[in-house]
Amino acid sequence: MNNRGYALIKALLVAPAAICAFLIGFIATDLSRGDALSANVALNELGEKIKGGFTKPAQAELSPLRAFEDALATVQKHAYKEPPASEELTYSAIRGMLAVLKDPYTRFMDPKEFSRMMEDTRGDFVGIGAELRDAPEGAKVQRPLPNSPALAAGIKKGDVIVAVDGKKLDNTALDDIVRQIRGQRNTKVVLTIKRDGEPAPLTFEIVRNVIVSPTVDLYEDDPENKLFTIHLQNFNEKAANLLDRAMSEAEQKGMKGFILDLRYDPGGLLDSAVEVTSRFLEKGTVVIVQGKNGAQEKKAVIPGRFKARVPFVVLVNGGSASASEILTGAIQDHGKAPIIGETTFGKGLVQTVISLQNTAVAITTAKYLTPNGTDINPKLENNERVGGGIKPDIEVKMPEDYDGTEREDDPQLKRALEILRERVEKANR
Repeated sequence: MNNRGYALIKALLVAPAAICAFLIGFIATDLSRGDALSANVALNELGEKIKGGFTKPAQAELSPLRAFEDALATVQKHAYKEPPASEELTYSAIRGMLAVLKDPYTRFMDPKEFSRMMEDTRGDFVGIGAELRDAPEGAKVQRPLPNSPALAAGIKKGDVIVAVDGKKLDNTALDDIVRQIRGQRNTKVVLTIKRDGEPAPLTFEIVRNVIVSPTVDLYEDDPENKLFTIHLQNFNEKAANLLDRAMSEAEQKGMKGFILDLRYDPGGLLDSAVEVTSRFLEKGTVVIVQGKNGAQEKKAVIPGRFKARVPFVVLVNGGSASASEILTGAIQDHGKAPIIGETTFGKGLVQTVISLQNTAVAITTAKYLTPNGTDINPKLENNERVGGGIKPDIEVKMPEDYDGTEREDDPQLKRALEILRERVEKANR
């Protein structure tokens, strides 16, 4: 049978495919956004492992493929309702196969999902340029980004997007909303907005453009004492350089101390995690990667990258995951700064991403440990996550009624500033 669906299944099951990267992070549905966390490996060594792991299948091994081929042909020929295209049927079959592994981080990515992952990794994408959070009727605008199409169109902080191109967003996952808003450059998207004080919904037609992910934000939260907050939103390819830029700007303003805010940071590239951590540690191990055979590889601090020469503290919460936990775990294990906030998500698994005809599959292949050897992954009891994550040194719970829109009302930030002031005073005695 000569069809693309059969070719995709065959490529996934029996053919060595091109390896994109090792990943340590698909955050699944527990977080408001998902991110892939890549780790570079020696490609030659990886190639030899893959080469040695695949053999020419015997005829008996092809029977599952023949069964799929026959099933696909039967559906296409005999289904009472017009079946979807063979690609969609094949993608569903692949997802079903991976579901048998019962691993929430092993997943198949169709062309759009794979493209989205690559955009997130690069640190730029095509969209309107607005940070969004979950809302009962759709998505709430945290802020329109500077110089963005959203800002130019008049989108404001606190606006609630209730429809995209006329399609209501009730009970729509935030990730799906983002996917609907993103698209091709110079194309239009129509947003229906509910705004406080307006009697009826507002409509905005916005032309999509290339948006550079904000990645790092700098706030001067205590000008009198020269205390800053560096908010790291993800670990993409540009994170380390943007962090350097933010720290240099703060130093030029006379920074005496800073808060490293990793709340709701779902992760990014492992190389970026090592680079960023090397700004806060002068030496030592950043993270330990452990394969299923128990072999361990230690990722060390990169010499010459150290930047944190003033006191600092780290803010985390349940949305801090993967690369955020690598950085947090390294800082905590090395005793460099106190960790404040809430227990982190608990995502310490490594995925390998394999490309397949404009699609990809990510398969969990290893886990990572903190420098002291701590496994941050939760245990599963009755299909429920138990434990896991990194516990803060100083726990500060966020009130359930806090909507996250006003920094001056943020209790975790207030407590972090109090502790930072104490550390700065102690350092200057």
